[in-house]
Amino acid sequence: MRKRNTMKVSASFLVLLMGFSLVACGNSNPAAQPPVNNTEEQSPAPEQQPNESAAIEAEGILTGWADPHTVEIRVNEKPMSFQVSEDLQKSLDDIDDEDSVRFKYVEKTIDATTKQLVLTEIAKIESSDENNGSNAGGTVTSDRPKTSELEVTVEGMTEKRPVTLAQAKGYSLYVFEPMAFDAEDHELTMKIDPDYEIEIEKLPANYNLDALKMDAKEELSETGEVKQLTAEQLSNGPMKDAKLYMMSQNDKKTEYFIVKELDGNGFVFHIQAPIGEPSEGFLPMAYASLNSIMNE
Repeated sequence: MRKRNTMKVSASFLVLLMGFSLVACGNSNPAAQPPVNNTEEQSPAPEQQPNESAAIEAEGILTGWADPHTVEIRVNEKPMSFQVSEDLQKSLDDIDDEDSVRFKYVEKTIDATTKQLVLTEIAKIESSDENNGSNAGGTVTSDRPKTSELEVTVEGMTEKRPVTLAQAKGYSLYVFEPMAFDAEDHELTMKIDPDYEIEIEKLPANYNLDALKMDAKEELSETGEVKQLTAEQLSNGPMKDAKLYMMSQNDKKTEYFIVKELDGNGFVFHIQAPIGEPSEGFLPMAYASLNSIMNE
């Protein structure tokens, strides 16, 4: 009995001794720990802000709006597009197309290939400023002959009739004696009835024909059903080169919306032709005058 107990004690001691040995081995060779990531969490890089130049002063001719936030100004006969903030848009309310303007802008470099011109100030150059030598290229005296003759076909008869040169900001044209031209409002009318009217609108270099077509539909729909004439329908007429020819009519008048390029510039002609006696000669003379437009 005593011998069996001695054997149990010896066995227990052996197990305990082996346990200490394993612990000692574990301490001498610690288990590999997962590597510690010493790299701090990187916050996202701030968005790169465009580089902005100092304010640049210039003068030019206001050509018109390319879209609700972009205006085009012709500087030394070169069209330039400028972004316009909502606050600054109010400054352009009293400035008409083809007015001489003095303005400031900054150049923002978005990236290596993209630059943006942003308008910061703009003001119309008044006539007194122009007379003092600050003309930015607005009204000029044309070198064209003051009088000439244009061919016109009325009631099947083709003949040459005398015309007189008329001058507006940015262009000139010849006008027949029965008609009058208002250079300030860019309007051509019949003297005996000013309801026979053409409004001339000079377009920016990057005008959008699809957008103009939508404008035409909206404008003409107030008069009647809107129709667009094809190139084939225009091929034998004075407006055969028109980029867009749309019209509508009712029992009182015919209205036209015509887009044409003349002397390298786009124009829109808004024509009102009441039904009446002068209507036979109005359109032939109007077309001949409009086709005589040249940039100045």
